[in-house]
Amino acid sequence: MTDVRTRWRALILTDPVARLVRNAPHANIHEAYDLRQLALAAIDLAVASLGFARSLTLAELIESIAELAGRMRAPGADPAEHEDAARWVVKGLLNDADQQRAFVYTYDNREEYAFKLLQLQDGADGAVVLASPQAVMLYLSGLDLDVDDAEAAFSVVLQRQLRDRRFEAAGRTAVQAERASVAMSASLADVLDATKRDVRSVDWVADVPQRLARAREHVEARIAADAEVLDHVAAGIDAETDPAVRRASGDLVDTLRRIRQVHLDLADRVSGARTIFIQAQLQQVFARRVHLRLLNVEQELLHPVLGLPAQQAATVAEAFGDRVLGLQIPRLLQLDSLIDVLLAPPKAEGNTDLDAEEPGETEGVDPQSYPAHVVAAATRILRRAQERPVALSELLKNIDDDETAELVMLSALWAYAPDVADPEEQRSADLTALVAERTGGTLENAMVWGDELLVKYSEEEDEA
Repeated sequence: MTDVRTRWRALILTDPVARLVRNAPHANIHEAYDLRQLALAAIDLAVASLGFARSLTLAELIESIAELAGRMRAPGADPAEHEDAARWVVKGLLNDADQQRAFVYTYDNREEYAFKLLQLQDGADGAVVLASPQAVMLYLSGLDLDVDDAEAAFSVVLQRQLRDRRFEAAGRTAVQAERASVAMSASLADVLDATKRDVRSVDWVADVPQRLARAREHVEARIAADAEVLDHVAAGIDAETDPAVRRASGDLVDTLRRIRQVHLDLADRVSGARTIFIQAQLQQVFARRVHLRLLNVEQELLHPVLGLPAQQAATVAEAFGDRVLGLQIPRLLQLDSLIDVLLAPPKAEGNTDLDAEEPGETEGVDPQSYPAHVVAAATRILRRAQERPVALSELLKNIDDDETAELVMLSALWAYAPDVADPEEQRSADLTALVAERTGGTLENAMVWGDELLVKYSEEEDEA
C-alpha cells in the first residue's frame, strides 16, 4: 500500500495540468495550443531559474510561454491570443482560481495531500515565480527519486554511451543529468530562501548541515567528472569526420558546460549558506517588534492557551512574551562601579521645583501615533456623521487603508466609552465631539466584532 500511495502522489502532480486543459474551452483558448507542452515549459523555466540562481519574474515567464505558444499557431494569428494562452497556463499552475492556495487531494478518503507547483513572491523587479519541490519532481519526469543517486546513474550511463560513440543518446542522457543537477541546486535554494524568511522554519541543527555536507561531496565529485567528460568529448570532436556526429557532439558539449556551471553555482551556494544563516538569525533576532493594537487577547490568546496542557501553554506564553517585550539584554555588574556606588556619600535632598508639563508637550515621536495623512483621511470619513448619524459599519465600508479603518474604529469606540476622568478634557481635542451609542444590532467586520454603534456629533458641536 505504501508503494501505491507513493505512485498515487507522483501521478496526482499532473492533475493541475490536466485540469487547466479541461477548462480551456470555457476560457476561449484555441485548441491549436498544446497546453500540456506550455505547462511543462513553464515549470522547466521556473525550476531552471532556481538552479542557476536567477529570479524569474512573472512577466518574463508569460512572455517566454507566449513566444512558445506563437510557434503553435499560424503566422497570421493574433499575438494577443498567444499571451492569453500563456496567462491561462500560468494561472492554472498557480491555482489562481483558488486564490493561489495549495492543490488539495484526498487519498483513500482519509489522508489529504496538499502541494503547490508554482508560487509568487515579491521581488525587486516585481512578482517572482518560484518552483515548489513538487514542481521539481514533475520536472524530473514525475519520479520521486533522490537527485544524488539520479545524477550518479546518469553519469554512468553517459560514460558508457560515450565509449560506444552513441553521441545522440549521450546528448539525451546529458539533458536528464542536467535536470538532476538543477533539481539539487533548486532544493538547496528553497532551503536558503526559507531561512531568509524565517530561520526557525528550517532545521539548522541536523537536517541542513547534513544537506550541505552531501552537496559539498556531490560538487567535489561532479566537478572533477565534468572536466573528465568534457575533455573526452572535446578530443573526440577533433578527430571526428561525420558531420552529424560532430553536430551531436557539439550539442553535448554545450549541455555539459551548462551542467558544470550549475555545479559551480551550487558550490557558491554551499559555501555561502552558513553566512546566510548567521545574517538571517541576527536580522530576525533584532527585528522590530510587531504592533499588536487589534489583537483580541481574550479570544485569540487567553482562551486557547487556557485549554492547552501546561507545557504547551508555557511554550505559547513564552513565545508571545518574547515577541511583545522584544530582546532583553541583561545588565552586567562591574565590581569597580558597584564599589563606587556603595561608597558614595548620600545625596542631600533639595527643594527642586518641577516645571509642570503642558498638555500636548511630548519628547520624541510616539511609536503608536498615526501618520498625518491617516489622521486626515479618518477625519474626513468621521465628518460624515455631522450631516446625520451613521452606523460604524457604514463608515468602515470601502476603506482601502487598514490604518485609516483602524483609526475610524478606535475613534468610534472612544466616543462610546472615553477613557478620561474629566469629560471636558475629552472634548478639548479634535474629533472628540463625536458621540456613539449602541443600536442593538451586530457589527460584522474583519477588523472588529460586537455591538453595532451609531456615530454622530454632539449638539454642542452642531450649534458651534
